[in-house]
Amino acid sequence: MSAVPNQAGSWSTLETPLSEPIMETLGLLGFDAMTPVQAGAIPLFMKNKDVVVEAVTGSGKTLAFVIPIIEKLTRREDPLKKHEIGALIITPTRELAQQIHSVFSTFIDDHPKKDQLTLGLFIGGTTTLAQDITTFNQSCPRILIGTPGRLEELLTRSQKIVNTKELEVLVMDEADRLLDMGFSQQLSRIIAQLPKQRRTGLFSATMTDAISELVRAGLRNPVRIVVKVEDLTSKGSVQRTPASLDINYIVCDPEQKLIQLVRLLQAELNDMEGARKFIVYFATCACVDYFYKLLKQIGDLKPFSLHSLHGQMDTKRRTATYTNFTQLPPAVPAVLLCTDVASRGLDIPDVDYVIQIDPPQDPKAFTHRCGRAARAGRKGKATVFLIRGREETYIEFLKLRKIPLERGYYRLEDGSVCDNVLKNDDAEDEKITTSEVEDASVAPFIATLRAIVKKDRDMHDRGMKAFVSWARAYSKHEASFIFRLKDVDLGRVATGYGLLKVQKCPN
Repeated sequence: MSAVPNQAGSWSTLETPLSEPIMETLGLLGFDAMTPVQAGAIPLFMKNKDVVVEAVTGSGKTLAFVIPIIEKLTRREDPLKKHEIGALIITPTRELAQQIHSVFSTFIDDHPKKDQLTLGLFIGGTTTLAQDITTFNQSCPRILIGTPGRLEELLTRSQKIVNTKELEVLVMDEADRLLDMGFSQQLSRIIAQLPKQRRTGLFSATMTDAISELVRAGLRNPVRIVVKVEDLTSKGSVQRTPASLDINYIVCDPEQKLIQLVRLLQAELNDMEGARKFIVYFATCACVDYFYKLLKQIGDLKPFSLHSLHGQMDTKRRTATYTNFTQLPPAVPAVLLCTDVASRGLDIPDVDYVIQIDPPQDPKAFTHRCGRAARAGRKGKATVFLIRGREETYIEFLKLRKIPLERGYYRLEDGSVCDNVLKNDDAEDEKITTSEVEDASVAPFIATLRAIVKKDRDMHDRGMKAFVSWARAYSKHEASFIFRLKDVDLGRVATGYGLLKVQKCPN
């Protein structure tokens, strides 16, 4: 295991100096110093070592492979020939591939040797394999970036037009998610097409047994780099979220979640130094669709630019949403409603606050969601809503996984807050540590939601679909000893959705 400095130095301290064009671009971007990931990985890549990097989200992993790839290809004695490629970057999602492509472009567009650094983005969805083959033939890219399915097709079903014999670097980004999403066979077939004399970088936020198998299959004596975050409040312990990120939880009843969301957004907007860019996570695609349409009609949220993003959207809509949200000026208050499609890898700039309406099915996703804020050392905040009762044990569950949370307060209509912790031990269930808040403004708020749903049959149908999809997702929660559908008052959940009746739910 390689020791990585806690305080990463300036780029000029690297043992192998970076080229002038790279240094100029870093200066223009304002990157004066390396992050620990970059300080650990770049020298090893430059010395022709394989690397396995485990680091918290938002730690600067992309530049840790973008810079060495550019340096290696521009320092080749023999330039690559027509169909030869020098680097291959595999990512789990199209959005992440597009993002990596844009980072490369930033360094390559004005590079004096950019003819040796042509890029190819191959992600499927909007193009056929035949179209991508034509594009490859015409542009002759040296650096391929893409998703496993399309890259595998390009390497195995295109009459071998892609020549991999001179490949210098293979990068698998978000490797744990590549495996979680079932791409192990495609990865194996891609690796089989590549020369053994190459450098491989495997980047991941978490290490699993499946990744260990992949390391054994695809890397040669790799150096493992682990970048951990010290918990400043208890020296010596380690946490899995950035130190610049404040995470809290708010406990309430199911029908109070949405009004708490609205009040939290309002409170930040009214604070001169409050958050302006928010990501709000829901359990399912149907929930995102429904609440996006519902919240757009809530008067208190008119100052916010609302956007929605999930995996069932077609590629063009997803790309348009991502572009629109990321290109908004930092001062414009905006909310992106999404599922876990945006919990990993996507570098959405200027995100100040992450709110989780529904805790994720996979506990590992909790860290990745929160990590959309506080990227690259920026300050950030995150809040998760928990239903009063058994869900409260989720806090201890997360603490055991090195994720520290503070308790947040229930927000009242007048802008004040209420500490709803039980003041004594009278609770019938020892899991319940929170008293019910008698909030008189919840009923009128629900009435407003119901009025919106009543006047539009499509909204009614979307609401029903969202509620059933939520219940189905809840019943399949990986932390099923905490999240048990039988412990939830489904009537109150349905009320929180603005529904008039409870749909029959799965067992």
